[in-house]
Amino acid sequence: MADNIGWEKILGTALISSFFTACLTEPVKAWVQRWLNRRFLRRSISWEISNNSGALLGQVQMAKHNDEMKDGIGQRFAMGYKRLAYDLALKDTVAFYTLAGHIELYYIEILYRNFEQVIHGRFDSGDQRLANAGYAADSVLSVLKNRHMSKRLMFRVSPNWAKEHLRENLPLTPYIDVEPPGLRERLFRRYDRLQYWIWRTFYARQLRRA
Repeated sequence: MADNIGWEKILGTALISSFFTACLTEPVKAWVQRWLNRRFLRRSISWEISNNSGALLGQVQMAKHNDEMKDGIGQRFAMGYKRLAYDLALKDTVAFYTLAGHIELYYIEILYRNFEQVIHGRFDSGDQRLANAGYAADSVLSVLKNRHMSKRLMFRVSPNWAKEHLRENLPLTPYIDVEPPGLRERLFRRYDRLQYWIWRTFYARQLRRA
């Protein structure tokens, strides 16, 4: 009888312990899985935007040196344009809308709309088409400069040629101020100036050596 009671206690204790362990670990596992999924989507979208911007910039530079290339910018850009990561994120709405905040999501959508406009938009002339393509390529710089997307993440996922383009052109890209910047933004801009100075001295020296 005593042995039976002992085993019942052991079994009951094991069941209760398993129950509370499952109650604690399953939410943690689910949170970690969602975090990893968001991280993967965010990195993939940043990589895709970086490569789309580079492909479009190449077409813009080509058209600036050859007037005959202006009209075909959209078709040529479409051949290398990618939105697989963006479409994948849209299918997982829970992960997408908790990706990095509403501001970043808003500007991600704007960047993809700008890319789509280059491909599908109607323009009155080749010059207008070229101006639109240039604006779409430069809008990535503006979004990063004004902290609507993570500059740090973009540098992590971008290839070396894209990093060089960012280092060269971000300091030249203007801030967009709807109202005077607050203390937090002024501190960020001080950090920007320091970072740009490091880029000009350190990376420019490396390029000269190369």
